[in-house]
Amino acid sequence: MIQDYEALVKLGLYPSKKEWFSKYGKHGIDYVPLLNHKKNTLTKIPLKTKEGSLYFNKAYISSILNDYYSSQSLGLESELHFTQVFEEILIFSEVEGTLEIEGIKTSKKKIEDILKKENLTPDEQGVFNMRKGLDYISTHEITEKHLHELYEILSMNCLSDEQKLEEGYYRKKEVEILDRYGQVSDRGVEALYLEPWMKEFIEFIQINMSSLNPLTYLMPHLIHYYMILLHPYYDFNGRMGRILAVWYILKCPYIKDKMPIFSEAINYNSKTKALYYKAIENSREDENDLTFFFETMFVLGQTFITVYLKLDEIETQSRRRAKPLTQNEINTLKSILLYIKDKTFFTWEDVSFVDKQQFSKQYYLRLLNSMTEKEVLTKTMSGKTAQYQLH
Repeated sequence: MIQDYEALVKLGLYPSKKEWFSKYGKHGIDYVPLLNHKKNTLTKIPLKTKEGSLYFNKAYISSILNDYYSSQSLGLESELHFTQVFEEILIFSEVEGTLEIEGIKTSKKKIEDILKKENLTPDEQGVFNMRKGLDYISTHEITEKHLHELYEILSMNCLSDEQKLEEGYYRKKEVEILDRYGQVSDRGVEALYLEPWMKEFIEFIQINMSSLNPLTYLMPHLIHYYMILLHPYYDFNGRMGRILAVWYILKCPYIKDKMPIFSEAINYNSKTKALYYKAIENSREDENDLTFFFETMFVLGQTFITVYLKLDEIETQSRRRAKPLTQNEINTLKSILLYIKDKTFFTWEDVSFVDKQQFSKQYYLRLLNSMTEKEVLTKTMSGKTAQYQLH
């Protein structure tokens, strides 16, 4: 089975434990030697777990990693302009995506409206807190104290008495981890390990931000996974893991110009969300082989990298024609590129549906007609119905 595994890896395949049984006809007794082989030969990551440590197949992940980050080369003109135009979109997308993963439906317009309100519902409070948390990480360094302050911001007025921390930075009792079906699939590490392991984890993050090394570009997804694995809180572990990963990107000088795409990629559709939970399950079943999680997160993120690069290309061309796009036009165009990409023609109703009906018919028609005048879209009439397509 070890030889089969090595042969498949050379072919660009990395079967999970379940796939070995269902797809390749192997038996449980065959899997123990393979698991031991992987744990003994693959690249170890010096962070503690119940099973020993984290590890991953460096050779297998390297090509995926290179493809992912090399595709983010924007060029000097775009890099100088990108942050000004797209930073706000990325922020709102992270807020929207991470909340929808946890069942809180929202949109950019709803987020903007909530930030202006005073009396908030529990779901609205979560939206408000997430935006405040993203503001916080932009002005603070990653330390254990700041991580706790971030947790307090994200969880403010959102926790029941049972979910609140008793004292200190982390939970004092045991906690169960639910799978994508709401069933108990695992348990967070014993509470007595949290304080020393989290302290080592923060130090590990700080060290890996100080120099370019083999883990630099893997760290965002490593951070995300390890927070889920430890489950240091009674609630908000996934949310904290994703925002800590974004925090690392914003603060690491070797990766800060890259696009932090996590939550919106996971929450793109039901399939991508299922792949996210499956990747966590596969990594856990192999006693923390992060190869599964790394690969899935890079693959999911690539769709959004492609869309943002296309957005940047279109926006740059518009500026050169002295017809720059407005923020709402860019946001609407992003929805078109993500969800109507395979459709030759589309109507305002198609755009309204994929854009979560944020605006009225009249406003969508105004946006689409404006982008037609700016040569981003073309327009034809089918009877009385206006149809659009990308220029």
